[in-house]
Amino acid sequence: MKLSPPLYIAAITAFFGTAVLHADWATVTALDLPVTNLSPNPLKAKAAMKERFETQIAVNETFLRDFPDDPHAYESKLRLAVAKARLGSLEQDPRIVDVELNKLKALEKEAPDESQHAEAMFRRISLEWQNLGDDPDQRRERAVDSAKEFSSEFPDDRRSSRLLAEAATLCDNHPEEKRLLVEKALSLSKDEALNQRLQDDIKRLDQLGNTVNLSFTSINGQTIDLSSYRGQVVALVFWAAESVPSLLWMKNFSSYASAVPGLKVIGISLDQDRTDLDAAIKTLGITWPMGFDGKGWKNTSARQLGINVLPTLWLIDKQGKLQYLNARDNYQFTINELLHHN
Repeated sequence: MKLSPPLYIAAITAFFGTAVLHADWATVTALDLPVTNLSPNPLKAKAAMKERFETQIAVNETFLRDFPDDPHAYESKLRLAVAKARLGSLEQDPRIVDVELNKLKALEKEAPDESQHAEAMFRRISLEWQNLGDDPDQRRERAVDSAKEFSSEFPDDRRSSRLLAEAATLCDNHPEEKRLLVEKALSLSKDEALNQRLQDDIKRLDQLGNTVNLSFTSINGQTIDLSSYRGQVVALVFWAAESVPSLLWMKNFSSYASAVPGLKVIGISLDQDRTDLDAAIKTLGITWPMGFDGKGWKNTSARQLGINVLPTLWLIDKQGKLQYLNARDNYQFTINELLHHN
């Protein structure tokens, strides 16, 4: 009887802890199914992921033992190295991660064809991106270098443009580098949704250093026109109460901003539900003008200015010019700098 993928996993798990007695390629690929319904308890969720990685390791080791000359042996070696690296990352053991990354680099050189070479490099780069470090500049440099490496080696691979686009998201404080990455990604991309996102990036880059023209009617019926704020530093916040990252960030920012005299804050909500927005405004104690049209990501102001990430914090100087593409991670320093600049 042929088992379905979930039953394969159940059978493997039953063996696990003693020995995986046999594993064919169907058993290996059954483990590609994502782990779902993870426990909200972090310890239990980590234990489930640990069990999955350990099972993948055991199954691939058994497959390679039983079928060393199988056409899928090379791919199994890739999966084995990836599973070991993920387990090392989960257990915060950088030594194991480095060992397995080096194995993946060696496997890249052994790839039987260009497709497998691309797959090996992409898996290695994906793992590297999960372990870029905590330093922002280091993270940016490593991500950019690896994205350029892959796109240079495999310009026709659809993943090249996506890697370049993701690397560009780390370059908001390095606009010249960001523009080069975005333009390169656009030249390679054949994906309409990705092209729209990249065009948004270009739209935002074109705003940098220039006067921001924006006007709308707030949820309180107030007419907001940025031109009337000349001579003041303005924080323009794009967010959504429906976005958990936005809410977590806004909790700290709203508290900070309320204690900074001279700073004018304007919000643009990309929510679709006014009830969620009103509840968040009340909870956060927000008193600044808020734009809302219920269109979500199609919000008129967001589309006009190319916003495609939440939260996004634009800082506009006293001359009405945009100085930062997204200052959400270092707003205390940058706001203070703008407030004290003539």
